Amino acid sequence: MKYGIMNSKTDPCFNVEWIDAAKLKPNTWNPNRVLKAEYDILVKNIETLGWVQPVIANKDYTIIDGFHRCRIAQDIKSIADKYNKQVPVVFIEVTEPEAMIFTIRMNRAKGVHASNGMQSIAKKLVNEFGFSKKQLRLELGMSSTEVDLLLSDSVLKARDSKNWKYNNAWYPIEDGAKYGKTTK
Repeated sequence: MKYGIMNSKTDPCFNVEWIDAAKLKPNTWNPNRVLKAEYDILVKNIETLGWVQPVIANKDYTIIDGFHRCRIAQDIKSIADKYNKQVPVVFIEVTEPEAMIFTIRMNRAKGVHASNGMQSIAKKLVNEFGFSKKQLRLELGMSSTEVDLLLSDSVLKARDSKNWKYNNAWYPIEDGAKYGKTTK
């Protein structure tokens, strides 16, 4: 395969359409849950940068990736007004099983943040770029405690990480009621 500028206009990225977000349908299989802090960060990114990533949907308008972006386009007044409740969408033609697999792959490919890497970035923003703790808190969507933890000598020493209870972004289905989620 030859790398460089692609000449094929058949790749999905060459076919972005602006669609009324209300026409798109959530899928029934997405296990992804976004906590309020992360949702607020996504809102801030769209408000600050605009749309940099389209929603991916099947030809029947079922969302494969981008459900939360689609909700933001409808629910956040500043974004809804600016874009007339429309979202950029790339439509792909796949079977439902393929769509399910793509949803999981895309969610998993977004990764997680290692605490040591986050600590290095936070310290660099403060020490080299003059950010205040308040700026870090606002820009990164963190609590004061999280910022203090990142700026401490060692994130791993600051908490008893072996016994630390992490957030509930993921939870076993059996524990759903504990987190306000009910099973069908």
